Amino acid sequence: MNAPRRKTPELWPLALMSMLAAMMGTGTAFYRIAERTPDAVIAYAYQASLHYSDAVRAAERARALGWQLELNTELRADGAHATVTLRDATGASLDAERVTLRRERPAEGGYDEEFALAREGESWAGQIALPRRGRWHLVARAERDGERIERRVALRLP
Repeated sequence: MNAPRRKTPELWPLALMSMLAAMMGTGTAFYRIAERTPDAVIAYAYQASLHYSDAVRAAERARALGWQLELNTELRADGAHATVTLRDATGASLDAERVTLRRERPAEGGYDEEFALAREGESWAGQIALPRRGRWHLVARAERDGERIERRVALRLP
């Protein structure tokens, strides 16, 4: 004797569709977040690689000319005070056509900026704002007679 079967809805197709919809929604949300906030390390790595060989050649030419670039930094509450001195092979001060300092945030985009430094005696100096705590790179660049020399310093603002 067969007992009449009760028709109960099976829930596994609904559960499967719900899980698929949740995965698609989560993936779409992550995509939208990633689209609005580009990662500086990835976004600017290619751009930095284009300038790397040029910077190496410039450093070799400056070394052959006997140029030395000194970059001294002093951390302050609102940033860093930077002093740049350009010297020749004998240690005498050299004049430069242009001296700049570039502030770079290695792991976060939107904070990189270049500053022109002001002449102070035999050196160039300036106050560089560091708006967030953490790691920073300061890149000093001096240009003279169509040549340039760079010096990079890593800082950590507590």
